[in-house]
Amino acid sequence: MANTFKKVIDRMMWAQVAPAPNAHAAGTSMCVDMRSDVSRHPFVFELISTTALNRFNIITKGWQLAINPGAAAVAASSTMCFVPSFAAVGTIAAGATTTSFALSTALPTAVGLNMLANRGGSGEYGFKIRLIDTTAGKTEERFIVANTAGTTPTIRVDNPFTFTPASGARYELLSGRVIMLSSGAPAAASWRSFEVATNTLANLSNTNLPTMATDSALLVIDEQYTPYNCEPGEGMVKGTSEYDNNFVSRKALVATATAAGTITGQSTGGDAVVVANEYRNFQIRIVQDTGTPAAVGQRRLIASHTAGASPVYTLGTNWTTTPSSTAKFVIEQPNQIVLRTAANTTTYTYNYTDASQNNGTTTIASNAWSTTYFGTAPAANAAGNLWCPSFGIEVDVARNARHSFNYFFRGGAATLDVLDIAGGTTGAWTGAITYDGNVNAFGAGTCGAYAPYGQEGRFSYINVYVASQISQIYRFDVKNRVFSPYTPTDFIQSGTAAIGGRMAAYAAIDGTDKYDVVLLQSHLSTISQELIPLV
Repeated sequence: MANTFKKVIDRMMWAQVAPAPNAHAAGTSMCVDMRSDVSRHPFVFELISTTALNRFNIITKGWQLAINPGAAAVAASSTMCFVPSFAAVGTIAAGATTTSFALSTALPTAVGLNMLANRGGSGEYGFKIRLIDTTAGKTEERFIVANTAGTTPTIRVDNPFTFTPASGARYELLSGRVIMLSSGAPAAASWRSFEVATNTLANLSNTNLPTMATDSALLVIDEQYTPYNCEPGEGMVKGTSEYDNNFVSRKALVATATAAGTITGQSTGGDAVVVANEYRNFQIRIVQDTGTPAAVGQRRLIASHTAGASPVYTLGTNWTTTPSSTAKFVIEQPNQIVLRTAANTTTYTYNYTDASQNNGTTTIASNAWSTTYFGTAPAANAAGNLWCPSFGIEVDVARNARHSFNYFFRGGAATLDVLDIAGGTTGAWTGAITYDGNVNAFGAGTCGAYAPYGQEGRFSYINVYVASQISQIYRFDVKNRVFSPYTPTDFIQSGTAAIGGRMAAYAAIDGTDKYDVVLLQSHLSTISQELIPLV
């Protein structure tokens, strides 16, 4: 349904939805899958306490208790995020057909019969699974429509693969995980995950993490998070060739040359317009290579690259198998989580892939934190800090706005910094940047959510907490650096300021039309409201 909203004449209004099961309190927070297609998980998750992780169904608008998360501590400085590419991986067994295959690498927890064929929304789609076949040289994704029970189930998919999967082909379950960060000193369950497809809880490495104090914010830079006009799997720059043309016509770049530690892009179209090092510290993923099938599926971080046409990407580490000179590839975000927490200037970076990452300067092992991968921030953050990424925008011709820019409101005063993850070998922080618009302070209780698909991926929505006032909403234009007032809610904010994330934004999909929906829970209450930002 096309947007027929008339500016100035029509009025946007927040619509009340079912109240949350628990009132917002200090340390509670929300997260959501921000993918732009129907594979996105249909729940907003809310961490309430060490024993309660709730979820809100974006389709039916109902709440329920998802699981007892077993988190170490939930208080001021607790936070959470959703990571779509972080789930079960492994290989498949012999005997596959074009529509079914059995897993040989066990899932972390046994699944029930057909449990993977319904994600819990309205039932039309199961979880998406990706196969990477080094015999066929192809990467293809399908939705699961049936599965047997157990830890090594047989999976049946909605449409046939264009090849018969070989024994040992790699599977990647694109279901995602909820990641929870506890407050206080690091403990065994401080950095904890909930894998949504198998309902699996697990502790992750907390080595190099500090004591979480006052307030914290997590930034997810995941390969499935793409610009508003690209599908998950197409990366940040839409190519001119197709691969895995199944549910959508997915695009890829086509190499024009390769070597042991490089790959060269297109001479025209696609990445022929990039400027030097625009995508440094992003990743290259080989999505198809029928010339050298063993090369498919490889991921490598970009250490540096030249400008187009025919940009040459120098990798952080050499290929295990050098791709053919006509391989198809995508440029994606690098599958990392970046943490800022109050009282220090360290930028903490977590690698959640199942392999080490090396950008040519620094290596991060799998399930590990680095305190040096990205450089030191210009100042410590305070209560009310939040990230505003810009992966959803379309880059302007002059490259004044880029996908590598990740904006960070420090909290306290409304000071804005930016981390350009491509700005140097360790990225580049710029402190106290100039932007249009202002507000008195980003104090305790302030929260926000990036809405990456409606309005060309330009806006983060921010609720600046001011006691005894209408819940005023602002939005920050991450492409043009403008902070402006937006449609307020109809409830009064009350009580002592309580730190926590009370907002989430997700994609509503109606055929080819996509809209962002913003969910907000009232401060210190159970009241929940939604808004579709149409202008």
